[in-house]
Amino acid sequence: MQSLIHLAGGIALLLWGAYMVKTGMLRAFGVALRDFLSAHLKNRVVALVSGTMLASLLQSSTAGTLIIASIQAEGFLTTGMAFAAILGADFGSALMTRILTFDLSFLSPLMILVGTCFFFIRRADTRQGQFGRILIGLGIIMLALSLIVSATHPVRTSTELSPIFQQISNSPLLAIGLGLLLGFGCFSSLAAVIIASGLVTAGVIPVSTGLWVALGADIESTILALLTTMTASRIGRRGPVANTIWRFTMLSLTGVALALVPMITEIFASVPDSVIYFHVALNLTLGLLGLFFIKPISDIAERIIPSEEPQDQRKAGRSLFAKENLISSGMSLKVAASEVTKIVVDLRDFWTEIDLLLKLNPAEGEILVMHDRANYLTQRSSTVTRYLNLVMHGQLTNVEAIEWQYLKNVNGSIKFAIKTIDRIITVTTTQKVRKNLAFTDDGLHELQQLHGRVLACIDQLHVILLEPDLEKRRALSDTLNEIREAILRESYDLTLHHMERVTKGMSGAIETSALHLELQSLFNRFCGLIGSAASIEYGMPNEPTSHD
Repeated sequence: MQSLIHLAGGIALLLWGAYMVKTGMLRAFGVALRDFLSAHLKNRVVALVSGTMLASLLQSSTAGTLIIASIQAEGFLTTGMAFAAILGADFGSALMTRILTFDLSFLSPLMILVGTCFFFIRRADTRQGQFGRILIGLGIIMLALSLIVSATHPVRTSTELSPIFQQISNSPLLAIGLGLLLGFGCFSSLAAVIIASGLVTAGVIPVSTGLWVALGADIESTILALLTTMTASRIGRRGPVANTIWRFTMLSLTGVALALVPMITEIFASVPDSVIYFHVALNLTLGLLGLFFIKPISDIAERIIPSEEPQDQRKAGRSLFAKENLISSGMSLKVAASEVTKIVVDLRDFWTEIDLLLKLNPAEGEILVMHDRANYLTQRSSTVTRYLNLVMHGQLTNVEAIEWQYLKNVNGSIKFAIKTIDRIITVTTTQKVRKNLAFTDDGLHELQQLHGRVLACIDQLHVILLEPDLEKRRALSDTLNEIREAILRESYDLTLHHMERVTKGMSGAIETSALHLELQSLFNRFCGLIGSAASIEYGMPNEPTSHD
C-alpha cells in the first residue's frame, strides 16, 4: 500500500511539473508561438516539425492540439496543415517521453534552484520570471520520474497485486484498458507510458504487455485531444477529427500486427526501455506515413464537418492582404467588415475576463497573458488600418466611401478601447492584485453590474456591424447611445454609494477607493469608445452600392 501511495505521489508531482512547464511556456511565449505557427505552417513537412517542437515545449500533445485547433478556427490554417501539425504534436509528446526518462536526476536540484531564482528575482509578471517557472517544472518532472521508478520496485514483490498483473499480462484487452485508465487518470499519455515502462523494468509485467499498455495510452491521447477540442468552432475541429480518423485506423492496424507478428515484440524486447522506444517509433511512423495521406484524410474530415462560413470569408481569414481580397473595392470592404466583426467578438471575450480581475487576485503569469492578448488584438486592429489605407487607393463609390469611413471609425475606436482594457489590467494589478486587496461586497457588485452594462454595449455593437442596412444600423446605433447615456447617468449614483461606504469607515472601501473610482471612470471611457464606434453620421447615398 505504501508503494502505491508513493507511486500516486510521484504521478501527481509529474503532472504538476508538466503543468508548470506548459503554463510557463504559454504565459511567456504563447502569443509568439501562435504568430509563428500562423505565419509558417504552409508546408506539410514544416507543419510536422513545428507541431513536434510545439508539443515538446509544452510537454503535452493535447495542449499543442488545442493551440493548433484555435489557429485553424481563425482561418489561418487549412485542415491539411492542421492535421500535419497535430501528427507532429503526437510525435513531440512521445519524443519527450524518451528524453525525460534519461537519467537526468542530477539536474533536478540545479534546475529548481536556478528556476526559483529567476521566478522570484525577475518577478512572475515578466517573461524571465515565467522562464524560471519552466525550469522549476522541468526539475520537478525529473524528481517525479525518480520517485515513480523507485515506487515500482516494491510492486514487483507485492503478493496482493501479483494476481492482478498476471491477469493483465494474459489479456491484451486488459492491457489496453490499463493504458487507457492510466492515461485518463493522469491526463497524460506521457505519464502512462513512463509508468508502463517502469513496470516492465521492474519485471511486474512482460514486454509484450507493456507494448499493449503503451498502445492503450496512445488511444487515450487521441480521444483526449478530440474531446478537449469539441468546444472549438466547426472549422477548428477539422484538424483533430482528421487526426482521430488516421490514428484510430493505424492504431487498430498496430494492434492486429502486435497480435499476429510476434517478431515485433521480440525486436523491442531486445533493447532497454522497450516500451519507450515502441511508443516513440509508433508515433514517428504514424506521423511520417500520415504525410502521404494528408489530402484524403483532410477531405474526409471536411465532409464530416462542413463549414458554415462562405468560401470567400474562409479565404479572407488566411491572409487579409491576399490578392483575391483586393479584386474589387466592394469585396475588399466586405473582407474588412468581416475582420472588424471578428475583432469585436474577440474583444467581447476579452472583456469578460476583466470580471476575474474584479473578483480575484490571479497569478502574475495570468495577468501577463492578458497583456499579451491586448497586444495581439492591437496588432490585428493595426493590420486592419493598413488594409483600409490600401483599399482607399481604389475607386470607391459614394456608398463605398461611406462604408470605408464607417469601418475606419469603428476600427479606430476599437483600438483605443483595447488600450483602455490594458490600462484597466495595469491599474488593477498594481493597486489590488499585488497588494492582495479585495473590494467590499457592495463595491464588487456595483463594478460587476457596470461591467455587465458595458458588455451589453459590445453586444449591441456586434449586432450593428452585422446589419447591412444603413438606416437600421443608424437606429441600432441610437439604441447603443441610449444605453451609453444611461450608464453615464448612473455613474453619479454609483460614486455616491461608494463615498458613503468610505465615510462609514469600511476598510475594504477605503483601501480600494482610488482604484474603485478609477475603474468606474475607465469603464465609462470604454463604453464611450464603443458608442463612438457606431455613431458616425452617414451621408445619404445617391447611387447604388457597387459589388464589382
